[in-house]
Amino acid sequence: MDFNINKEQKMYKDSARTFFKKEWSFDLLRENAKASGFSRKLWKKVADLGWLGLLVDEEYGGFGASFMDVCIIIEEMGRFLFPCPYLATAVVGASILSEEADDSIKKKLLPAIVNGDAIITYAFDGAHNGSKKGHQLKMNNQGDEFLLNGSAMFVPYVGISDYVICRALDDSGHGSSLFLVNLQDKGLSCERIPTFSVDMYYKLNFRDVRLSGERMVGDIGNGFKIIEKLMPKIVAACCVEMLGGLQRVLDITVQFVKERKQFGQPIGSFQTIQNYCADIAIDLEASRVIAYQAAWKISMGDSGRGEASMAKA
Repeated sequence: MDFNINKEQKMYKDSARTFFKKEWSFDLLRENAKASGFSRKLWKKVADLGWLGLLVDEEYGGFGASFMDVCIIIEEMGRFLFPCPYLATAVVGASILSEEADDSIKKKLLPAIVNGDAIITYAFDGAHNGSKKGHQLKMNNQGDEFLLNGSAMFVPYVGISDYVICRALDDSGHGSSLFLVNLQDKGLSCERIPTFSVDMYYKLNFRDVRLSGERMVGDIGNGFKIIEKLMPKIVAACCVEMLGGLQRVLDITVQFVKERKQFGQPIGSFQTIQNYCADIAIDLEASRVIAYQAAWKISMGDSGRGEASMAKA
């Protein structure tokens, strides 16, 4: 594979870096953390740049770009520690709706995602291994309708989202299915889960949430297969975001050792300090190779499962 980014990807990287340098700072991060933890004003600016529509087909107002293009943006978000539901909406939500939803849902929600008018999150509790054990969200098939009861843990950005794509286990034991739930539906409530992360996570509770069959995404009983197919993309995106954060750590460290003096000279002139920085740089580049190899394979139509697993490790 060719690790050199093309002109369009360089444009994405340059525009993202320019945007975050101008619009974002650690001071704003602290202010947002004390308030809602999210800026809708900046979210609309992200939409205006076209980033939310990269994985959406042109038919629905998007750009039909590659997953590699998306990863360029995500790495810069990680570099500037910009918390937002980009992964949930522009990657997970856009991918599932584009591939599995019926035309009426696509026509309604995909343009809204692109414009920044709809924020989508996901609740895949227990979906990492297909296990039914501990999965607390259950569905009851009532013919033309489905009744959802239970809860889902660590759902990102529920408090500011409009819809959630959730995985519910059939209470008769016949697999699981995905549903598109409007967060204004009756019977829903959420609780913020305290974490060390700058992202927001919630416990989402379902109490007799009644959904029509039109709200099912994909075929009945096919929920885990859909998530399993998408999981390498989620993992690769998270790894690329962490790459951006690690690069920023290295940049800050190098700048510090150039300026901090001891015994009348910068501590960066000491070989031991240089060795520490070199070790970070080596680990960073090795991680970048495998993470972007996963992203490239996914962009080429391969599952990228093995590479994504190695990148995560």
